[in-house]
Amino acid sequence: MSFAAGLRQALDLRQADVIGELRRGDSLENILDKHLRTVEGMSDREILTSVLLLSPDRKHLTHGAAPSLPQSYREAIDGSEIGPSAGSCGTAAYLGRPVYVTDIATDPLWAAYRDLALPHGLLSCWSTPIRHDEGEVLGTFAIYNRSLSGPTREELAAIEIITDNVARAITFARNPNAMAASDVLPRQVTALHALANAIQQQAFVLGAEGEEAIDAVMKGSERLAELVRGRLAEPGEAD
Repeated sequence: MSFAAGLRQALDLRQADVIGELRRGDSLENILDKHLRTVEGMSDREILTSVLLLSPDRKHLTHGAAPSLPQSYREAIDGSEIGPSAGSCGTAAYLGRPVYVTDIATDPLWAAYRDLALPHGLLSCWSTPIRHDEGEVLGTFAIYNRSLSGPTREELAAIEIITDNVARAITFARNPNAMAASDVLPRQVTALHALANAIQQQAFVLGAEGEEAIDAVMKGSERLAELVRGRLAEPGEAD
């Protein structure tokens, strides 16, 4: 299974917990921290992730979650103003598009912030806008690396999955109606898909007929997952 596919399963399971966590009164920061720890734990190298939220005046980014970033760095960038040369996250929020900086030490976008990042060994930073279903920017998701690097194709696919899950968590926290509309068996569907994947790993011992049956189960579980995701994204269903 690819990293992106495994990450989708893990985050779908996380997403199934979000509604219950919000109903228990968990904070958005704690919920997003769990999302980000899941992402960091599945990577085959050390990454440090963060979510920054766009302020109501849409001019600043405030702390959302960052379970592994040094606290002093989190505090230093909390409330930073967005703009055309405001690091990876501030620029991504300002332009409304991903900004992948492979070398913080030399990239001009980081001129005002590199002295905050480099002492902590943060050498590259990839930031992507987090969007509401209607397209409005809610904040940014960032991956920091302790090496000079840009995202691979698989990592780009994973980032898309992550930002989608984070956007839903933020939407649920801010809009109880959206949360109610999403209570549609997500955990059971994800568990079925995970089981089908596990069985597929042993398909070779079942012969051609067994492999064909497993392939049908896989396609069915993927279709069911798509239907549920589509149902979760439909507005107004809770009314």
